[in-house]
Amino acid sequence: MSKKNFDKMMTYLDEQMKRLPNLASKYMGLTMPFPQSTTLRNRVMETIESLVQYDTDVCIAAHFNKDEAGEIEYKEIIFLGNDYPHLKKIIDFMNGQEINLSIKNTCILYREFTTDLNVHLKGTHSTITSLNDLFARVEIHMDTMEVGMGYEYENKQGKTDIIHYCCYKDDDEGKELGYQLYIKSLDYYAKKLLADGFILGYPAVDSTIKIIDASCTMCFYRDYYYITGAHISLKRAMEQAHWRLCEPWMEISMTCKKPYFEGNALFREIDCLHILEEKEDCRISFRSRLSAVIDVLEVFYSNNKDISDFHMKMNSYVPIEEDTQLTDKFKVIYDVQEWKDELNG
Repeated sequence: MSKKNFDKMMTYLDEQMKRLPNLASKYMGLTMPFPQSTTLRNRVMETIESLVQYDTDVCIAAHFNKDEAGEIEYKEIIFLGNDYPHLKKIIDFMNGQEINLSIKNTCILYREFTTDLNVHLKGTHSTITSLNDLFARVEIHMDTMEVGMGYEYENKQGKTDIIHYCCYKDDDEGKELGYQLYIKSLDYYAKKLLADGFILGYPAVDSTIKIIDASCTMCFYRDYYYITGAHISLKRAMEQAHWRLCEPWMEISMTCKKPYFEGNALFREIDCLHILEEKEDCRISFRSRLSAVIDVLEVFYSNNKDISDFHMKMNSYVPIEEDTQLTDKFKVIYDVQEWKDELNG
């Protein structure tokens, strides 16, 4: 491997790493129908680009369907924010640009989760051609992190002699550069695969991928083989896990007027309601699936007459209810300009 190609590929991976979405602590989004006319779509895309420059915490995503021929039909654009007040700021910006968003179209950022956390998962990838052969393998261990932290990568295998050539076996410099490129590729694709998900494309929840063992063998050194080997072998290892969709489990607290509390049917349906103080004003707290309260959040946040000191934070994730039907695929848009080029292509 030439040092020039090595530097080029490492720079490429660094640039791709920077594009990974910051999904830590995000649990809600806003939806708008995907624009059908080219004129409106381009105007929406230009406004989204301005929004992302104005507010770097915003993430853009989409719901879509894909037919058997691979054609994609986009259904909705999704604006992901850090919390409910953040979504209101997104609405204000977009409405100021004459793009209508409504808090009534709030949606849940589902996550993908696996309980296979105490097993080692293995994946391999091989390519045999007339010019070169590739065999890459990886063994990983998955673990959880604190809720809201996103995803991480950790190299625990410790060995540096994991690159092998059938030809030019004594090329120690090439093996060293290959080692660095392969480890960097494992780092990037561990995080990218977690961000892209495995079922419907929702990001994996608060996970760490630990590389326990890895190796890469080829006849002649090819920089792009390291990247391909890392990507496919990691994907096949992660696909061995039993992935499930889950939703946020929220901790909510508020102070509300006693007549409002006693007359609101929602509070009578909550199993884990705690009345911390019951006087003229009631101080209460409870935990709930986000899906159970998402439709009343606007009332909780805007009813200043009956409700005060309202707080909500994410506590953990729980599997979605069996009767919850999710069919549309989901993906985070890493680069709005590239998405616009794809749509206009």
